[in-house]
Formats: sequence, C-alpha cells, structure tokens
Amino acid sequence: MLLYSSPYTSKELRQRPSFDLIVITGICNAIVQAQQTPVKTRLDDESLKQLHDSHTQWLGQEKQTLDDHHRQQEESWQKHSQRLTNIVKNNEGIWISTKLFYIAGSLSLLSIMTLAIEISFYVYFHWIQ
Repeated sequence: MLLYSSPYTSKELRQRPSFDLIVITGICNAIVQAQQTPVKTRLDDESLKQLHDSHTQWLGQEKQTLDDHHRQQEESWQKHSQRLTNIVKNNEGIWISTKLFYIAGSLSLLSIMTLAIEISFYVYFHWIQ
C-alpha cells in the first residue's frame, strides 16, 4: 500500500543532499568555529578573591534555601501530626483490630486472585476456538 508519492525520482533524491546532512554539517562548522575562538583569561589575586567571594555568596544562598526547605518540612510534619491527632481524638475513620484486618485482607486477596484466574480461563478457552 503506497502512502506517499514523492514528486522526485529516486535518482534525483540520491543526488540531492539530505536535510540531516545539512544540519549535521552546520553543527560541525559551529563547533569548529567555537573551538577556534580565542578566549582571554587571567588569574591573579583579584580574580581569585572575586571567585572566592562568589563561591561564599553561593554557599550562603544554598544554606538559606536548605534552611527554608527544612522549615517548610517541619511545618508540614506539624500540620500532619495535628491532623492525625484530631482524627484520633474525634474517633473519625475506620478502626479495626489487627486480626480482623488480616482476615478481611486475606479474603479480599483471595477473591481478586479467583477473579483473575476466572478471567484468564475465559479468555484462554474462548479465544482458542
């Protein structure tokens, strides 16, 4: 089934450079040009002091950001703890014993597994025919 018909013949397409080749060539030329660009640098006491000051300033900003994050986490934990305390104090939610939890969980798991096996057998035996 032919989905697309090109207006060019295969010979014309082979002679014409592909778009990918043009893009790759352009990228390679840009890399070569960047490699050949001279960069003037200097390293003296003033530059080292400026670098050290910038690094110290960055460390201070990171420490402040980390402290803010810890403070937000602490507030979140406090709110969550207060909410759980209120739930327990007001007797909200469902409270079941451990024994009942394991019984209900086992029965639920057993029913899900039975349903999955029944569906598997149904699909297997009805699709084979």
